[in-house]
Amino acid sequence: MRNSFILSSLLLLTVVQFSVAQSKVRSKKAPHQVVAKTKLPSPQPIQRTNFAGELVPTEQGDVATKLAIALMNTSGYAKRVQLLHQRSAPYFAVIEPILAKHKVPNDFKYMPLIESNWQATAVSSAGAVGYWQFMDETAKDMGMRIEPGNDDRTDLVKSTEAACRYLKSLHKRLGSWTLAAAAYNGGMGMIEKKMVRQSTRSYYDMTLNPETGYYLYRMLAMKELLVNPGKYANMSSGLMAYADDPYAREQQQARKMGWLIDEDPELTGIPIDSPARGSEAAVMDSVLNDLLAQRPKTPAVFIGEVEAKLQKAGKAKLGQSWAFTITQDAKVGDVDLKTGDALYAVVDDIDSRGQIFLRATRVISAETKESTPLTLSAMNPATGMLGIPIPKHIQTGWTVQWKTEF
Repeated sequence: MRNSFILSSLLLLTVVQFSVAQSKVRSKKAPHQVVAKTKLPSPQPIQRTNFAGELVPTEQGDVATKLAIALMNTSGYAKRVQLLHQRSAPYFAVIEPILAKHKVPNDFKYMPLIESNWQATAVSSAGAVGYWQFMDETAKDMGMRIEPGNDDRTDLVKSTEAACRYLKSLHKRLGSWTLAAAAYNGGMGMIEKKMVRQSTRSYYDMTLNPETGYYLYRMLAMKELLVNPGKYANMSSGLMAYADDPYAREQQQARKMGWLIDEDPELTGIPIDSPARGSEAAVMDSVLNDLLAQRPKTPAVFIGEVEAKLQKAGKAKLGQSWAFTITQDAKVGDVDLKTGDALYAVVDDIDSRGQIFLRATRVISAETKESTPLTLSAMNPATGMLGIPIPKHIQTGWTVQWKTEF
């Protein structure tokens, strides 16, 4: 009964969303907004959900539903969001500078919150310990000391430093912060096998075990709650029942990880089809509607650090060299890039969906002819992730955006 209700609700929501999209034009321009005279494009009318700068495809129904369910599961915190802010602030104050020092995106500050609920001595059912929930072997690989009465995993600074080193190693190998987060939970080996067997580099397209499959959604939900607390204020009326089995699994995992602590009240709900809770379906539909509405009317803009146009294409094969020309001045680390400088890249990979993965290795100054080593990766401006669709006809002048590999 509940499953049929959910399916019919989603079908109805799709029809309604299409009608709304055809009949309404949204505008969020502030009445007294001062617009700077720059060449940057105008902001999109809808703020798209992202993790570490990589866009979440919430316009896809299954992605929006999973995120909505994760948001429902945080609704127990919605009533106490101010207390959650106050409790998290001292930890964020320590973690954020360390993330910045290691050039790890700030969104990872929510990871220890969902891993340990800020409990230094938290121990999972699998034996992971501390704020960032390191297993013994991984902790030792990251240079952490594990001794009776002296475990670095319970030290916020030391464990955060180790987490940054680990996350950077995952990102370097996988090429995506989203996949790095998934691998932190499920393991590098498991994610790499899924990438090969399922022929995809997208976390959102992978079939994963329930814990890893919902892991990133939990972080996104906590981020949304803390960044936009008022947006989800109406979720605090027992909506978790909508999630049914997924919520039960989520709640069990949260207890194991110490997310639900003893003083938290039991978060229960009444079945969504109960007449007494008819408004809950409306709230769920509202959340889904907002998420599904994030499909931009024009292509999404994600500004990379460097922009270059193709001068000479190699073959679409591994190891082939491609040549580009910088189209606008930029600075990457200590390297100054000038318009007209030559950027040389190699093909790292080509996947089954026709995406090519280009990695720049050096830049040659147009003025001095000096060659400087430089590592950049071609990115999809619509997602902020590595890998770009190969155009049907590769021609010189094809503009590609690039971002730094940490």
